[in-house]
Amino acid sequence: MSADPLFSTLRISTLVLCMATAARSDYETLHVRDSHWVKWAAPASLLLASELVSNNSGLSNICMVAALISAFSICFVNPPDPRKAREWGRIEASVFAFFIIGSIGVLGGALAYSDTNFVDLVLGDESAEVTLWWSLLGAILTIGFFLAAWSVGLIQGGADVKALALVALVFPSWAFMPDQMYPLGESVFRIPPAMAIFLWAGAVFLIAPPVIFLQNAYLGNIKAISDLKMAWHATKKPILEFGEGKAWVLTEVTEKDGQERVVNRILPSKESVSHGISPDQRERLSSLGIESVWVTSKHPFIVYLFFAIFPLLLIGDPLAPFFR
Repeated sequence: MSADPLFSTLRISTLVLCMATAARSDYETLHVRDSHWVKWAAPASLLLASELVSNNSGLSNICMVAALISAFSICFVNPPDPRKAREWGRIEASVFAFFIIGSIGVLGGALAYSDTNFVDLVLGDESAEVTLWWSLLGAILTIGFFLAAWSVGLIQGGADVKALALVALVFPSWAFMPDQMYPLGESVFRIPPAMAIFLWAGAVFLIAPPVIFLQNAYLGNIKAISDLKMAWHATKKPILEFGEGKAWVLTEVTEKDGQERVVNRILPSKESVSHGISPDQRERLSSLGIESVWVTSKHPFIVYLFFAIFPLLLIGDPLAPFFR
């Protein structure tokens, strides 16, 4: 199965618009409404179902779209309990319907493709329908992995998990994506696109420190050896310009042996995380002649997920060289 140019273009446009607006919201307000993800999941699901129907991909594969939607819904609501069916509202009834249809896809595919030769599957020698079903199952398991990572605290942000789950819904496998312009080489196995974008986002996150360091050097914020420990992850900002916003203050006044001294922290204190710079701290810093403080911006991971879309589309799987 090869990617349809029209559907691929629509998918990419959907993902870019969705992630761009989510990244902007998370950066400016540190919050993304659940309704945002639900709203964008609708066209993503419709595109996937439409392409499978147009390609005559089989009933099991078409029903697997509902299974993907069911897995995605767990980000927002618990699976409906049939014992409380009389208490259900419209949302619970709709989610339950997706679970039923999705179970048809999972069970039907498991019965039909239980004798799959996994060597042929990995090498791409299985039929298109068999490969597609296992790819969709892999996308469901990928969403399950992200949900499990969220539940144990490996992934902190709920918006990050919902974004990754949506990527799995938009691109359940590489077959739904256009060929990469600069692939890292042919590989026997490729991780799911949602996992790949997660790794690319982590790589983009690692680029931030040297960029911040160069910015500080250009602005002249590095004036002493002690500034080097701050310059890779924080920038200086005048006290008078600092208010409530998307930054934590790392410069504080502490008292030791009856004397006040200025301390630059690597990590923000609990007070800074909760309230920013207090009026008392501002006054004490000013009294010591401190005009600028080191601050570190709050960079939501979803912003990096947005930028990771581009290496995902241009390069593909970052682990491809390891599976040649």
